[in-house]
Amino acid sequence: MTDLTIKLPLRLTFRLTRADIAAFEHLPRELTQSGTLAFFATIFACGMALAIFDEQLEGFVPETLAGYRHIIFAVVAGAIGFAAFSLALTLLSYWRIAQTEYPPEDTEIEVSEENLKISDGRPPRILEWNSIARVIDAPAHVFLCLTPRNAVIVPLRAFQSVADMRAFADLSETLSRGADGDA
Repeated sequence: MTDLTIKLPLRLTFRLTRADIAAFEHLPRELTQSGTLAFFATIFACGMALAIFDEQLEGFVPETLAGYRHIIFAVVAGAIGFAAFSLALTLLSYWRIAQTEYPPEDTEIEVSEENLKISDGRPPRILEWNSIARVIDAPAHVFLCLTPRNAVIVPLRAFQSVADMRAFADLSETLSRGADGDA
């Protein structure tokens, strides 16, 4: 498998670890509509709290900047809201990592031009290539994303080299797009 051409069928075997789950959970993601709403609601709530305590906080603004007090409070509210929202997202990702159930056995993936057959000690799954919405080629993993929150994680250790993993990512991208007729 080191000539960058993958011969199918291909069999990959690996044990999924907490680090693999963490790599997927820590991928940057776009906010959904509800996430965007929650982001701005957090900033709004911080702004409202600062507005309610405006008179009590007046002494924290230097006299030379007193005319800009409301602008300063708006910037502070934005910063506090952003920090609170970032902390909440970070805690949520750590909670998801802790809650993930690991397969009871090594994961084995049989790759063919038609599908992926996944067995890991649970009932075997067959995934058609057209069920893969996105392929993410990361430094130490290939993520075959079925939905934004659900993916087949294939770590580097399932391959003989980084080049083999990159070739698998390219093949997965080609087969997943070709299954939809987009290629």
